[in-house]
Amino acid sequence: MDQLGDELRDLGWGKYEAACYHALVKFGEMKASNIASRIDSQPSKVYQPLNSLQDEGYVKVRGENPKRFVAQNPRYVIEQEQARFESEADDILEGLEEAWEVQIERGPDLDDSAYVLSGQDGLNTELRNVLEDAEDSITAFDTRLTWATREVLEAIEDAIDRGVDAEIIGTSHSEETLDRLAEAGATTYVTDEINRSSYYVVDDDRVVLNIGGEEATISLVDADVARIIVDDFRTYAQEGETHS
Repeated sequence: MDQLGDELRDLGWGKYEAACYHALVKFGEMKASNIASRIDSQPSKVYQPLNSLQDEGYVKVRGENPKRFVAQNPRYVIEQEQARFESEADDILEGLEEAWEVQIERGPDLDDSAYVLSGQDGLNTELRNVLEDAEDSITAFDTRLTWATREVLEAIEDAIDRGVDAEIIGTSHSEETLDRLAEAGATTYVTDEINRSSYYVVDDDRVVLNIGGEEATISLVDADVARIIVDDFRTYAQEGETHS
């Protein structure tokens, strides 16, 4: 039971969403203030996560003044998350297959490279190295931005200082980090799509794609794949809110 919060975060849940749902599953129906106490947080930190969980149908509400929150059946929650992940994976696969077919038709290119990284350390090291080499642009959709390492954030800021254009989409849980990057000169957006895969596209051809949490990361150099992913970014940038 105590691992539930960590496992939910591996699915892409925000820190407070996972903690609030975990507390409701473990301790039962509670007011927001009681939930905050259970997770050792301030009440102001739990209202937005609870509203998001309610919108997803993962938490039910009883009463009005005060509201009391009840966890939805975990089996239902996991089934919904599994369906969401499979749908997202299908979309990503469709795009990657399109790019794959293009590169098969054009023949081998010795300059292309792709490899798989495992674990959070591998992801952070690769991402930092790619960002340090950025010359023109950084386009990122990062649902786990709030947990980005200091080295990754500094690499983005250093790139901006070098004149690199940076556009970044994050979730409402990463407002402080988005503030920091916006102050450094990045164009930032906020989206509610917290359970999507994350990616960074650098200089329109270098891609770091993290699928389904931190366990599987693909790093590759391919302009066609990069174009497809940037198109995905533009769609969500138009639908999201500009962060300032």
